[in-house]
Amino acid sequence: MNALLQAYANAWSEIGAENLASLVNAIEAPDRGTSTKDNVPVAHQSDYHQSVASLSRFGDLQRELLQTGRFLSWMQGTMKMPDSIQGRHAYVELVGPRGMIANENIRFGLYLQQRRVIYPSHWHTAIEDYLVVSGTALWQIDDGDFTSQPPGSHIRHASNQPHATTTLEEPLLAMWFWQGDIRLSTYRIVGVDA
Repeated sequence: MNALLQAYANAWSEIGAENLASLVNAIEAPDRGTSTKDNVPVAHQSDYHQSVASLSRFGDLQRELLQTGRFLSWMQGTMKMPDSIQGRHAYVELVGPRGMIANENIRFGLYLQQRRVIYPSHWHTAIEDYLVVSGTALWQIDDGDFTSQPPGSHIRHASNQPHATTTLEEPLLAMWFWQGDIRLSTYRIVGVDA
């Protein structure tokens, strides 16, 4: 896990987000051994493997995800979601209150969204950073136009700033990072009652 955390930090550093890289570098993973169970949800396995195989810019991250990524604790979440996204995305919380490594102050991990999926406008109190590592997606912030975000793009959402993501012909694999008020109870999505 420490090698994956280092690759995660290196990717943030490579795009100039040294503040996020230093927060990741401050985390030390306990030695718990390695799982041998493939935890990528069955519906996402093809997209996951395609995303990791096409991950060219961040070589050490690709290497770690090829070796250990499918054994991470991938989840589909328990929150009610609109049909456009329900069951069509998965994430890993590497570090955080529910993470593989417990931390009450920050949350970060990996996010996978299947191709041709609309993740509708949503917001939360956490300040959120995304780093697109594989696949090009369309991103909307506030009520602005959707803009193309290829691998290497860094997207930052301020606290309570509405944002949406749409994938086209390729799945999206991204790193995400929450800081500030990281409570999941502050998450809201358009069209879904809290």
